[in-house]
Amino acid sequence: MQFLKLTAAAALVAASLSANAMSSIADDELSAVAGQDGVSIAADLNINIGAFTYSDSGHSVSFNNITVKGLMAMTIDVIGAQEFIGDLSTALTNYGSANTQNATLAALGGALGYNNTADVVQFAFPSAGAQAADAHLSTPTISVGSIKTGNGGSSFGSITITNLDLQGTKVWMFGHN
Repeated sequence: MQFLKLTAAAALVAASLSANAMSSIADDELSAVAGQDGVSIAADLNINIGAFTYSDSGHSVSFNNITVKGLMAMTIDVIGAQEFIGDLSTALTNYGSANTQNATLAALGGALGYNNTADVVQFAFPSAGAQAADAHLSTPTISVGSIKTGNGGSSFGSITITNLDLQGTKVWMFGHN
């Protein structure tokens, strides 16, 4: 009986190994293979922060019971230098730096240590396009339950920031010396 169990186990292992065995592929066949790059991240946020306190010379203001709730989606891709420079140039133009775009781009790159040739990791919050209004309904909401001064002060009330919409936002990361 034990022998039959071992034989069955060995047969199952052999079958799984042969099914998953790697085989070589010729260069011309490999050129026809398509892959997909990048990573997408979606999250249902439910963040709670007990308090954020600002202090100055012994006085303080405390923001209590902070919550962030909602949905967010993000893509992560590696982009080339030319695409990054183009995206950064567009961002500068969008914020009124069109006249000094090249100088600003060079200064910004120099300050950040970017060498104008390296690939960049891009974190992007994609736009929902025609469904943007629907997507906006589930974007994160930030609330602060109470705002109090130090030493047991009364609450000034609360704050709620609704629909923190990050669609179209891009964040770039790169290495430098």
